[in-house]
Amino acid sequence: MRLVDLAATVPGARVVAGHDVEVRRAAHDSRRVEHGDLFVARPGATTYGLRFVGDAVARGATAVAAQTPVEVPPGVGLLLVPDARAALGEIASVLAGRPSEHLRLVGVTGTDGKTTTCHLIGSVLAAAGRRVGWMTTADVRVGDDVRPSVFGLTTPEATEIQRTLADMADAGVEDAVVEVSSHALALDRVRGCSFDAAVFTNLSPEHLNFHGSMEAYAAAKATLFAMLDSPTAKRWSRMGVVNADDPASPTMVGASPAGIVSYGLEVPADVTAEHVRLGIGGSRFRIRTPVGEIDVETQLVGRHNVSNWLAAAAIALGWGIDLTAVADAAATTAAPPGRFQRVQRGQPFEVVVDFAHTPRALETTLATLREMVDGRIFLVFGMAGGRDAGNRPTMGAIAARYADFFIISTDDPMREDPREIADAVAAGARQTGAEDGVSFAIELDRREAIRQLFRRARPGDAVLLAGKGHERRMLVGEGAEPWSDTDTAVDSLADLGFG
Repeated sequence: MRLVDLAATVPGARVVAGHDVEVRRAAHDSRRVEHGDLFVARPGATTYGLRFVGDAVARGATAVAAQTPVEVPPGVGLLLVPDARAALGEIASVLAGRPSEHLRLVGVTGTDGKTTTCHLIGSVLAAAGRRVGWMTTADVRVGDDVRPSVFGLTTPEATEIQRTLADMADAGVEDAVVEVSSHALALDRVRGCSFDAAVFTNLSPEHLNFHGSMEAYAAAKATLFAMLDSPTAKRWSRMGVVNADDPASPTMVGASPAGIVSYGLEVPADVTAEHVRLGIGGSRFRIRTPVGEIDVETQLVGRHNVSNWLAAAAIALGWGIDLTAVADAAATTAAPPGRFQRVQRGQPFEVVVDFAHTPRALETTLATLREMVDGRIFLVFGMAGGRDAGNRPTMGAIAARYADFFIISTDDPMREDPREIADAVAAGARQTGAEDGVSFAIELDRREAIRQLFRRARPGDAVLLAGKGHERRMLVGEGAEPWSDTDTAVDSLADLGFG
């Protein structure tokens, strides 16, 4: 596309040099620029893309987009935009062929449950005969191909989003479900996406070091619902889906120009559940809607996953999909990797790997385990560096209330001292009455922490490995080291003679 033609699609854009320069795709990382790319120089948290214009041009960028003037060599195009971060989404979408215009697109946001809810919605749409794709923290599905996510972010940058959506459209995908984080909304990563449905799961304190307040956090989530008024040529009806049990839902409803379908377990809603029966191997319940009801049996565990299935059923209700598709999907759909994932190698106690890394998620998972096992609950977890420090003592207090014994260990410390993180978690545990060496311990070697708990466990007990879930790396300093809770659990059980 000629730079001048591209400029016409970006509000407020102005070509300063190289009107007829051809650009092939958008790039935001100068290290990944290829010949023919348009390099978008964005302001960042720690650096500014303007510093890397020379590197991008040297690697083959034929044009640069920036929100302030910058010198470029002769023959290289320059596009001035009001906001480089917002422009990146629009530019990436246009150069990828506006792929979301060829997909029925669902966005799922909330503090917890996003990945699972994406999987469940995708499974329901597939059961209804649609060709489905999804993009989540854990994995990416393009038609029949499912692969682990390599983005390292809940919602990747705009360039990766648009290229992945384009891959889906090229593969004949009809419906796509995207996990949308508050960071992605606040930083315009999903700009250029045309959403047909927005889904809200819940809100609890998280990322407040970024957003500043719960009000700002909720407002960021509500941006997804506000995007339901973006211009589109698609004919699908648009809708918002909200969890009526969560007090932040009115914020989402207020931002939505589209009609709302509600779901809930505790308060009246359009989609509800009754006769709920929970077990360590799955759940059974009856879904009730204004157009009918149906019995559901699922492998997924816990009341929170009943709620997630109701969110998927709400999508079905809003788009006129028969409830049998929900029941069919529930009968065959497994939990996403690292979401209450049982590790069974013949040991006489339960081992569960779960991504629970927020206070609400950890409490929910521990409470679910407490309802399902007769013996003791052991827990190993940590807290990531660079996240809300205020959540650290809260996590310690939750562990003290629910676990019979827990070990505070390492979890993506990044540039922080893991001992200082663990001490902050331990402080919350002590304030709740937990005693060092009696109720809990600190062992920063996560592998050794897991082994210690396995040696303590007896028949009927449960060991929860929380925080890492599907992840296969540990972020330490500026780099990453190989790590998997699931693989470590399997190896440690084998050392004990199981499997």
